Amino acid sequence: MSAPSIIDLSRTHPPRETKVDVCIVGSGCGGATAAWELARAGREVLVLEEGGDYTGGALTMRDAMYDQLYMERGGRATADLAITVLQGRVLGGGGVINASDVVPMGPGVLRHWQQRYGLTELSPEAIAPFEKLALEDLSASHPTEEQINPNNALLREGTKKLGLRGEVMLHNRRGCIGFGKCLVGCPIDAKKNPRFVAIPAAIAAGARFFLRARAARLEHANAELKTLTVRVLDEKGYHERDEIVVRARTVILAANAVASAQLLLRSGVGNAHVGRNLSLQPQLPITALFDREVQLFRGIPQSWAITEHERLDDPEHGLWGFRIEGIGGTPGIMSSLLPKLGHEGKAMMRLLPHMAASLLLVPDAGNGRVLVDRSGRMRIEYAMPDEQKQRYRDAIRAAARVYLAAGAREVLVPLARPLSIRREADLSAVDGVGFEPATAPFLSAHQQGSVRLSPSPEGGAADPGGQVYGTRGVYVFDSSGFPTSSSSHTMTPIITMSRWFARRLLAHAG
Repeated sequence: MSAPSIIDLSRTHPPRETKVDVCIVGSGCGGATAAWELARAGREVLVLEEGGDYTGGALTMRDAMYDQLYMERGGRATADLAITVLQGRVLGGGGVINASDVVPMGPGVLRHWQQRYGLTELSPEAIAPFEKLALEDLSASHPTEEQINPNNALLREGTKKLGLRGEVMLHNRRGCIGFGKCLVGCPIDAKKNPRFVAIPAAIAAGARFFLRARAARLEHANAELKTLTVRVLDEKGYHERDEIVVRARTVILAANAVASAQLLLRSGVGNAHVGRNLSLQPQLPITALFDREVQLFRGIPQSWAITEHERLDDPEHGLWGFRIEGIGGTPGIMSSLLPKLGHEGKAMMRLLPHMAASLLLVPDAGNGRVLVDRSGRMRIEYAMPDEQKQRYRDAIRAAARVYLAAGAREVLVPLARPLSIRREADLSAVDGVGFEPATAPFLSAHQQGSVRLSPSPEGGAADPGGQVYGTRGVYVFDSSGFPTSSSSHTMTPIITMSRWFARRLLAHAG
């Protein structure tokens, strides 16, 4: 009998030391894709994943799944508690828990990276073949008309009444039956994410995956053989219970823009740019009440986007402006986004069948930073400038007008002092929204930029091929390297760039 390729270290006696050609930290879009590329090129590949493996019926569709599928059980936040930072912690990474949105990088973003950040190799023409492969990996397609649920249909109705630009978004589902619980995984495995594409392909090529394996420290980053200290977690991932060592010639960090920077900082690896320029791309929810039933919790959560206010080739930032997308979720997550608590909150939850909801997606300029103190504890700091706050106000007004045009009787902005909009005249109150810390339920699901790519160590933390400055064979293959926001959703850009990074690494290795 052949040895298993997916090994849960919490359920076995792991080897005290493992030697491989390539060790990849993180099994999501970046890590799984790199494992596939490198394993089929003949490299001996081991992938470390802190989470467990959840597929099919193990995904119960209940809010309790946040405990097992998200970092810090979904409770990770910035130091001032202003922004909840959502990150996957499961075999397959963020693709298991996202809303299946497929949004490639625009050519304007790549040209911006070339011109502003000196990444001359990343032309739209050079990246196009890798983007095509990413879309094929994801089985990207548009939802059918029947799959556009009432929540997204109302957003589309208001968009068209106002003559705004919008689109039916691409997604990566096959065989979706509309459970509507995408944010806690799909129990019928309809998402064509890395768990069902890149990971099986990597395993077929010889790659192995260690689960409940937390990469704690990287040493000898300049040596031919690097050393990773790995903490073995218990079956639920709550406690560290053992320690093993992995030695590898090449180490690839693909653990997301927070964790990859955290590991480098904890290990004292890299230059002063590591952890800086973090983009959280915060999203603000907005809700609207209708007389008709909406049932936003059923069907595909996100299928319609208002793109009227989105700029894909801003000369200063690349991706800028803002974007509005429908959203839905489990009762637990929806209740946490509403502007009422206690008895009032309970009464509002009774209105959930008549509620529509959207997210206001506002790209940022790398205003955040990952820090690690002497004890190894990580902290995320983030400052929101006035210009960004103004774009949120503009987005609130735009979304409110769309919902009113679609027949909403009230638009609710979930702030510490809730804002109710029933008519055009009420929009003036938006001007007074200050967005002080912890006064609005901001969410971050698309972190980028903490190990910025640059042609020189003076401008960033990693070279154009992803190799961390000051190291020999330590790379970042996730969104950590992105100089600015790559897209309104990062799954497709990460898969695209991981393929590009992996093939570049193989070509330069000879």
